[in-house]
Formats: sequence, structure tokens, C-alpha cells
Amino acid sequence: LWLKDYGLSNSLIGIITLLQFPFAFKFLWAPFIEKFNFPFLSKMFGQRKGWAIASQMLLFVGVIGMATSSPSSSLFRLLFFTSLVAFADGCQDMSLFTFQLSKTDSKMYGPTAGVYVFGYRTGLLFSKSITLYLAHYFGWNAAYFVMAFSIFVCTFFILKIDEPKPNQMVSNIDEKQTPLQIIASTMKQCLIDPFQNFMKRADWKNLIAVVMLYRAGDILAQKMARLFYMDLGFSILDIANVVQVFGSIATLLGGIIGGFFIKRLGIIRSMIRFGIIHAISCFCYVALAVIGKSLPMFYFSVFVENITSGAVATAFIAFLYSMSNKNYAATQYALLWAFYDLGGTFYRTVSGIIADALGWTNFFLFIPLTFISCLIILL
Repeated sequence: LWLKDYGLSNSLIGIITLLQFPFAFKFLWAPFIEKFNFPFLSKMFGQRKGWAIASQMLLFVGVIGMATSSPSSSLFRLLFFTSLVAFADGCQDMSLFTFQLSKTDSKMYGPTAGVYVFGYRTGLLFSKSITLYLAHYFGWNAAYFVMAFSIFVCTFFILKIDEPKPNQMVSNIDEKQTPLQIIASTMKQCLIDPFQNFMKRADWKNLIAVVMLYRAGDILAQKMARLFYMDLGFSILDIANVVQVFGSIATLLGGIIGGFFIKRLGIIRSMIRFGIIHAISCFCYVALAVIGKSLPMFYFSVFVENITSGAVATAFIAFLYSMSNKNYAATQYALLWAFYDLGGTFYRTVSGIIADALGWTNFFLFIPLTFISCLIILL
């Protein structure tokens, strides 16, 4: 939205998504988060907490860097700090994922995923809506300054939660090994072994295909939706009210509903049903594109899309839980997420190009078709 406000094209904004690649490739440094302590902080707070706190300190530096940049005078500086935020966020994601798996079992993947979606969507409800309000009244730089300091709210809660028990690999270091041998052993145990373990499954190729394809339409729509709303004539304040506040509440509801049905129907059946419903919901975008700037239709389309998106996100997170071995939790999750983000980065990158080539109506007619291949695999 900041770049769109500055005047950059949809295609260029989509391509800039490539700056998120450090988050997608977090599996490359996940083994070190999995096995080693962060200097000083892990000794004080615990292994996972140490990495989480360190990542949030780096997030603070990155967002402050964005706050002191501008698309008009320092675009490359802004994009550099964007990549730094993506790297720090990847570290945080790896350190916190273990907390999720350490508190649940296979029977509770659906409800746990629902709570996870509820948690991060509640965060988005406050952070993104407040950010847009601040950007509207005080400018983008002031909004990013507030975001930077809000990071430490999460740090307070991290200090309050229990440190997960170390997995079987953490204590497996031979003190007689040289540093190079330790690194080689760590890479084998944390990066190669989890992947080999996953490939022993007869359907592993289909599972990876599902990871890469399941949320393709959701990603395409979410990347371009706000730009679409601006092109229709809605203001940043309208988007804050409808998408970030009202829409986030709908997503919270969808996440909880999703967790409930996953526990009753199972993960795969729920993914199929939620995926079909979410694909159909994209026709609300088509209706809005045809009708034009209509606040009631804006509210309706956001509600339908977000409530189904919340259910889809919950089913997908539960699916990732079910494929992650607790002994390799962070690294195996990071590997799976890398495949998801590989597809996601591609979809986000080409989203603007497709939207500009097809126009908004045809773009949103195209999105439901992206679910067909994944539906076949799931069935």
C-alpha cells in the first residue's frame, strides 16, 4: 500500500515480493536454531526463548530502518530493510514453531491450528489497522516507528511462557569433534535426516504438491486485493476499516470454525471442503469489480472472502502440523514451508503482471481455477 500510494505499478509491486526470499529459505539456518544456543540470551532465557528474543531485536532494527526510509528518496534502503525484516521474521518463526508442537498432539491439530490462526489474525487486526490509521493521519514513516516499538509487546509474552523441552537432537554433540565436524554433523542431523525421514512416506511428492498449490488462489487474491480496492476508489481509511478491522474479525471467526470442523471431519476432508468454498467466494471480488465503488458490497465481499480464508488457513496449518516430526520440528517445518513459500513467492511475483494483463474482473475469474489441480491431488 505504501508503494502503491507512492505511485508504483501493480506489476512492479508484485515483483518486489522477491525481497521476501530470506523468509522462504529459512530452512538453511533452521538447523542452527534447532540445535545451538544463541550467545548470552539462550543462557539467560532458554534456547528457544533466546532465539525468539534475538530475532525480535533484529526485527526492531529492520522496521526502524524502514521507518527512516522513503520510496521517493531512499527506495533501495527501504527494500534492504524489508529483506532484513523477512530474515528476522524467519528466525522468529523457527524459534516459535516448537512452542506450538510441544503443546499438542495429532488429535488436536485442528483446534491448535485454529488458535494459531486466531492468534496471528488478532495481531494483524491491531497492527495492520492501527498502521493504516497512523499512515492516513500522520504518514507512513510515523506508522512504521510505532510498529517497530510494538514488537516488544510480543517479547513480554515470550518471557512469560514455558521453554519447550529440548528434542532428542539437541544434546547429541560430541565434545571431541572439531567445529567443522560439529557443523557437518548438525547439517546431517537437522537438514538431511528430516528430509530423508519425510521422503520415506509413499505419498511425499503429492504432499509437497499440496503444500505448493493449496493456497495459490488465496495468495494471488490477498496480494492484489488492496491494490484492487484502491483502483476502485476506496481510500486507505476505507481499507483500514473494512479489510483490517471488519475483515480480520471475519477471519478470526473462520479460523475457529475451521478448527471445529477439522476435529470432526479430519484434515484432508476439511481441506477439500474449505478449498471449494473459498474458491467460490472469489466471485464476490468479481461482483465488486462489476458494481464498482460500493461500500455495502465492499463489506460483503470482504466478509465472505475472509471467513473462508480463515478456514483455509487453519486447515493448511493443521496439515503442516500433521507432517512435522516433533524430533525435527523447526527444521522439517521450515523445509515444508520453503516449498509453500517457493510457490507463494512465485504467485505473489506474477500476481501484478496477471492482474495488469487480464484486468480486475478476469483476474478474479481466473483465481478459482488455480484450485482445480490441488483438488484433484487431495481427492
